[in-house]
Amino acid sequence: MSVPITSAYQPIVALDDRSVVGYEALVRTCGEGPPTTPTDLLRAAREQSLTAEFDWRCRATALQGAVEARYPDRLALFVNAEPTALDVPPPPDCLPMFAEASALSIVVEITERDLMGDPAGLLRAAEHARNLGWRVAIDDVGADSTSLALIPLLRPDVIKLDMTLVQGRSTDETAAIVAAVAAEAECTGALVLAEGIETDRHEGYARDMGAVLGQGYLYGQPGSLPDFGVASQPVRSLELNATVTVRAPLAVTPYGVTQPLSAPRHADSTLLDAIENSLLRSACGTGSSTVVLATLDTSTGLTPARAAIYDELAACTALTAVFDTHPAPMEHSFRAVLVGADEPLAIERCVVVVAPMSSAALIAVERGVGDDGRPNYDYRLTYDRHVVLDAATVLLRRVPDRTVI
Repeated sequence: MSVPITSAYQPIVALDDRSVVGYEALVRTCGEGPPTTPTDLLRAAREQSLTAEFDWRCRATALQGAVEARYPDRLALFVNAEPTALDVPPPPDCLPMFAEASALSIVVEITERDLMGDPAGLLRAAEHARNLGWRVAIDDVGADSTSLALIPLLRPDVIKLDMTLVQGRSTDETAAIVAAVAAEAECTGALVLAEGIETDRHEGYARDMGAVLGQGYLYGQPGSLPDFGVASQPVRSLELNATVTVRAPLAVTPYGVTQPLSAPRHADSTLLDAIENSLLRSACGTGSSTVVLATLDTSTGLTPARAAIYDELAACTALTAVFDTHPAPMEHSFRAVLVGADEPLAIERCVVVVAPMSSAALIAVERGVGDDGRPNYDYRLTYDRHVVLDAATVLLRRVPDRTVI
């Protein structure tokens, strides 16, 4: 792309005293001619298969502006990112700028438009960002129910509430979003940031929703950064809570994730069916911010009755994916993921449910056949949030990008 770009910076403040704790870098065009919106710029980059390069150059431009303004390392610099771009290295000519800006406190905002189209890519993007020493924020939470589904899986350091929440009327849906975000923030120490604050009333709503940070025209429009080397600016450090930790699961299957737990219980297929049905019924009532992941062992396979349940779940959850050693015999609403018959996952039978307010996992391995001819299983049923999220992560890493299958 030949369109020259620059960055505008909007302040982010602490709501308790409105002191500046960071800025968000926003892409803008410069030079002659009418301005082009960021959405149009990204669309043009996609049409030319230059999304990753354009995205990296936007970040490099944002960092260059910060370095030139002598940006303090105690201030957070929020930069946007397309997950697909974080999956590839930056252009070589951008590397010197990233090295020069390595001391900055960078928070990368995940801005994927189709959040569940490529969940494995989203997990990789967050992992790559953290490997670079960056913190992670989820943007526009509340604009789409799937963003709530991602919160426990991506373990963000910052949760950005969409501006519609503070600018609109309170609804039952708003209450559900606020409750889910509060639960995550309390559990992990993630900071809640409200966008779109334009009035004192908006600020009051944001504080009522549990936000501790704010962004919007009340505090300043996007513009140039001050020269921090000469100007006296009322700034303070953004205290990101160290309790937000992300552990890459070492196991390759959900059953491996549960090994540190207590000894497994034993059940035949009838009991296991009953426990599975109970979990799946509960998932139906947790709403569109839920993720359901199921694996089928070689003995059970996908029955028509169970396929109907997964189709029903797919219609009311953010994502329902079924892992099987056999291709689905017909089109279904759920995401079907093929597993090799010789893989360790092929002998596991699991149901993993991740919802904003609760999580559960039933994970079993077949251990022979009983006198009645029914399979017997060793199983673990856990509601330990960290274990459930690790099991879900192991499975989500195998879900292929929907746009290329």
